[in-house]
Amino acid sequence: MDKQEKILLALIGLGIVAVIASFGFPIELTLNFLTAYAIIGFFFFSTYALKVLAKADTFYVIALLKTRKLTNFIERISKPRLWDLLADIGLVMGFGTIAVDFLYARKKSRAKRALIDLVSIAVLFIAFQATFGFFFSTNVDIQPLIQMLAVSFALGGLMLFAIVSLVWNAADIVLKLLAGKRPCPGIAPIIPGVQIPNVPSFLTPPIYVWGAFLVILVVHEFSHGALMKRTKVKIKNVGLVLLGVLPVGAFVEPDEKQLRKVSERKQLRVYAIGPASNIYSLAVFLVLASVVGFAMAPILGPALESSERAILLESVEISGIKEDYEICGNEFKIPAQGEIEEGWILKEFAGIELNTFYDLKQAFANRDKNVTMAFETGNGSIIEKTLEKNKRGEIGIETSLNYIEGREPTEGYLALTAWLSGISIFFGWLLLLSFAIAMINFVPTEPFDGGKIAKIMFLPYFGFMGMNKKDTQKLIGRLMLWLVAAIILFNAIPIFLP
Repeated sequence: MDKQEKILLALIGLGIVAVIASFGFPIELTLNFLTAYAIIGFFFFSTYALKVLAKADTFYVIALLKTRKLTNFIERISKPRLWDLLADIGLVMGFGTIAVDFLYARKKSRAKRALIDLVSIAVLFIAFQATFGFFFSTNVDIQPLIQMLAVSFALGGLMLFAIVSLVWNAADIVLKLLAGKRPCPGIAPIIPGVQIPNVPSFLTPPIYVWGAFLVILVVHEFSHGALMKRTKVKIKNVGLVLLGVLPVGAFVEPDEKQLRKVSERKQLRVYAIGPASNIYSLAVFLVLASVVGFAMAPILGPALESSERAILLESVEISGIKEDYEICGNEFKIPAQGEIEEGWILKEFAGIELNTFYDLKQAFANRDKNVTMAFETGNGSIIEKTLEKNKRGEIGIETSLNYIEGREPTEGYLALTAWLSGISIFFGWLLLLSFAIAMINFVPTEPFDGGKIAKIMFLPYFGFMGMNKKDTQKLIGRLMLWLVAAIILFNAIPIFLP
């Protein structure tokens, strides 16, 4: 009997004892325990079933499903030389001017090397500002952070961008804890359908985002495989990593001995293409979403507008006023507090009379900082209020919609809007996770791809120590591990707060 079978027997015994003992405990405590037991049991038993039925390699609740059938597919997609260029660009995105210096400048004269590095810093700084800086150009409060991240990206790509972001957030967490506030973790596992302790619920992806997660991982690993084939490195296996029966990863397993024998440039390409492919696929997903959106707009837009104009509002009643609240240690005041009263009827919002559901959607989509509203009070009088939204764009009112009889939202309209909302959420998480997985994989410590890149790329800068290559790479690995582990520890502290 192996260790996994012993655990399963122990779980069965524990379950029998728990059922018998449950008669003497409060029902709520019993249900909580049995729920937790069922979840744990599901993962253990399903993993064991995969071991027996699919002959999978297993480790407690992790199973590896391996195959060699997909290697021919990887061989076919690896033919274009474009892969090499994409990998080189990925190295620059991942390690910025450090990569440019390593690949193109370190063997030049001092003057040429300095010129190449300065041009690289300038180009990458401008590229960052043209993307990230554009989205945050109107937010004056975070401009110092944006400038610092732009410099970080220019010097060290997404690798240094991630490190500086996490250091900044770690400092923010410590300062908020010292001030008696409750910060959110700067880093936490993303498990679709599972809310992580002390992480806001809106940052918990729905269960169907597992599909997006799997797509991203397959793109990442197959890209590694394509570069392995281009470097003539044997692929041992291709497969999925399962938590129970839930896919949590994918892998392309190379012949490590062969990989270590190829040139440094080719090794770097193999390591960099994985996270780089997630950046490229992010752009592809964004274009696809835009194309689909533009293609569907002429069809769905008029249909939705027609349905919404047909939904007639009898009244929009103020059903509640939100309280001031705190998210991640940041306080948000509610402008409606003391200004608007429960029971008032909202007649106009941002200059739009609220007669139909279409009017309501158009009015609430207003992005102006100040908004003017007209209300009918309890005594029938009409009053006007102009309030400034808080930093989250809220006034802080809760409304109850009363429809004219027979002109309520139809089931077809509700089903369509739910479907569109689900697609929007799926694509949103697909884009967010693509970027997050790319960035975390450029972090300069193993097992991430960035850790393997760092051991090669940082090697010349440690030559002054007079150590051999193997010992120097071990030192780089340890230094990066200690650095990243410390940063992650500080960022994860809020997860464990009561």
